[in-house]
Amino acid sequence: MKRIYLMILGVSTLTGCHSTAYKEKAEWKRTYEAEQARARTEIQRMDDALRQAKARFVERYGRYQCTQDDVPQTDESKGPGHRFKSMQLGDHVTLKLKLGKATHADGSPYGPTRTASRYQLLWDGKLVAEAESLYSTGNEGSSGNRIFYCPKDHTVVVYDDLCWSTQRFCVFEKSNVPGTPVSWRVQYFNVPEQPTAQPLPDLAKILGVGNGRIYVEYDGQPYALPFDEFLVTKLEFTVG
Repeated sequence: MKRIYLMILGVSTLTGCHSTAYKEKAEWKRTYEAEQARARTEIQRMDDALRQAKARFVERYGRYQCTQDDVPQTDESKGPGHRFKSMQLGDHVTLKLKLGKATHADGSPYGPTRTASRYQLLWDGKLVAEAESLYSTGNEGSSGNRIFYCPKDHTVVVYDDLCWSTQRFCVFEKSNVPGTPVSWRVQYFNVPEQPTAQPLPDLAKILGVGNGRIYVEYDGQPYALPFDEFLVTKLEFTVG
């Protein structure tokens, strides 16, 4: 009799264990499926948001779309940021960087900043134009610069990237109106951020410069963006 009781007790115990394990497995499965459903919903939401962002981008900037054949021949070089010294561009143009001090509007080391640093453009050795750089003496955090040169019209565009968080373009354009002395114009600009699901979008692919424009690629489509329509007039900046 005792043996039969123990056998019944054992069967009951095993049945209870199996029942608990089954419940735990079923609960884990429900939780997993719920998480998967939430993940699919979030992915769908992000995809929809990205499609909408791309549609708004095309609606706003679609008039600047062009073809690859429209892009002027452009030479691109990379420089070492604040360590950049001098570079020869073509037969006549030389670009130099003369570093100066940074000044802060509120007196703190992190306030709105301007610099006394100047990119200097020389034509056959003669200084013809200057543009303010983001880099300055004592600044060791620069990550590099890029220089674009169009041999056809001698447009020079310099892209400064300071600490991977602050960027600015400056453009040197040669004006040669018949009957007037040759002059150079300097302007500062930025390009629109490309639609992306990433919190920090990458810089659009730069295809070339010239003809008063910078040519960039968004989502496989070339755009010709006029400098004059993307100007930066406030040169104060903060890092970060």
